[in-house]
Amino acid sequence: MTRGLINKPDMKMFALFGFLLIPIFYLFYVGKLGSSLGIFPNTFFIIITAILLLQVFEVPLYHTRTKKPDYTDREASLLGEAYSVPLEEELKSGEHLTYYTTVTLNVGGFILPLLIAMRLLYSTPMLEAILIMLIMIIATNLLSEPKSGVGIKVPNSIGLLTVPLALILAPQSIAPVIFVSGILGILIGMITQLYSIKEKGSAYVNLGGIGSFQAVYITVLLSVLFSSFK
Repeated sequence: MTRGLINKPDMKMFALFGFLLIPIFYLFYVGKLGSSLGIFPNTFFIIITAILLLQVFEVPLYHTRTKKPDYTDREASLLGEAYSVPLEEELKSGEHLTYYTTVTLNVGGFILPLLIAMRLLYSTPMLEAILIMLIMIIATNLLSEPKSGVGIKVPNSIGLLTVPLALILAPQSIAPVIFVSGILGILIGMITQLYSIKEKGSAYVNLGGIGSFQAVYITVLLSVLFSSFK
């Protein structure tokens, strides 16, 4: 059975983020978080919860042909377990040498964060946000890895790069700058890696999903935690 447009998330990661939302909800409720994000705190908490829950859904973007990796059964099994993807089945399906690859946008990890980042962009210091975003695009492009059978793997902690930059360049708007520059930088940086997928193929490339959702969501949480700064 190959992947479909409903993903199976990493349950340990899902549980960890779920537990983190409990104290974050309390901090939103007592008014200690969310004051500098430009969106009503209760609304923003609903948004970050929706991002987590909607990571299971994908929207197809386009199809292409990519080269199948030359994995052993053992390597395919280990990678499949690590990323919760049916890699062994995908390697045996379709044509012998190529995948009919589907490139998708993850609803929780790409579409919704993109919409919120665009909403916040107009109330965020534009020059500073764009400068940090460009740095994030370069960092994401350089540090991400197109992984055969999985898609684009983005370092989970890459969003941390936005924190010192926002503290230096936009100390009065730390939270929205982290969100806008971090999210747009990661998403655009991933898109710049699509050219590498031809040689390092995968049946699905989930932008904002498998391999990159954690990087996106950690950046979202960083912006939330810094939203107590005014």
